[in-house]
Amino acid sequence: MTTPAGPRPHARARAQLLAGLVPVLVVGVVLLVVLVVRLGAAQEPLARATATATATVQSVQDRQVVVTWDDAGGQPQRGTLQLREAVDVPDGTQVPVQYDPADPGAVYADGDAAHTAVRDVLFGLVVVTLAVVVVAALTLRRLVGRARLARLPAHAATATHVVVRQGLLVRSWLELTTGRGVRWVPVHWAPELDRMRADAPVQVHGDPATASRVLPVVDGQQVWSSGRVRRTAPRGDVRQAPVDPQATDQPLARQLRGDAVAVVLAPVLGLLWAYVDGSGPAGFVVASLLLAPVLFWLPQVLGSSPAPASTRGRD
Repeated sequence: MTTPAGPRPHARARAQLLAGLVPVLVVGVVLLVVLVVRLGAAQEPLARATATATATVQSVQDRQVVVTWDDAGGQPQRGTLQLREAVDVPDGTQVPVQYDPADPGAVYADGDAAHTAVRDVLFGLVVVTLAVVVVAALTLRRLVGRARLARLPAHAATATHVVVRQGLLVRSWLELTTGRGVRWVPVHWAPELDRMRADAPVQVHGDPATASRVLPVVDGQQVWSSGRVRRTAPRGDVRQAPVDPQATDQPLARQLRGDAVAVVLAPVLGLLWAYVDGSGPAGFVVASLLLAPVLFWLPQVLGSSPAPASTRGRD
């Protein structure tokens, strides 16, 4: 006796999630390598400044502070602190400094341009690492978690495929009718959804009436959810999707091209980041390069609906 085959895994959703993850990993690794190299270069002059002293401010000119001090041998030395921003330091102010014994003119103090550059690079390393780890963790959790939902007991329900538009974002949802009322589930698109008629019978792994995560099965195809089960209708323009009994799979590239529009916001947000953080052109470049793949990844975890906007529902 042949055992009936189980529901087909949602290969399209898996491919979409990986397509969003890979650019973040690639750009993140490249940025980490660049920042590590930049950190070594930024720390090099400070590493040579092994001697310390208490210097006296002689004059301040814009972002340059001229200081004098006596070295370990009692010889008077003179150097200039380079600052990132102009400050008002009274003449005669005592400042702890560090300097290179082989080149006393190379003098540094906490808060100067050299120390600030090191802190900026370290902060960039932390932000890039955190972004890569968070994106990878959330994506892997989605990949593993949705597959595990198939082990939960199946419940019968009726479902209607709807599309929800919020601005430029258009996504597929299932409106599930259960014994305890209507539930709404955002999902990754599959051609079986377009073949569904309204109130079609479906199987749902996990109880949609009580569970926050479920796995609908439509015509033998797993339909991965892209969010929690909701008790209220989603915000936005909600329409029943047109039924196409002959619907076939659509190229994932169409979905990805549409979602790539969000990447244009990366330079704008990068400019804002550099302004608020004060990290200048380098901060703008790093922030923009990091935000671009993250902005592309975000729509991939929010589900999909590849049909053209003009055909994504009817009034």
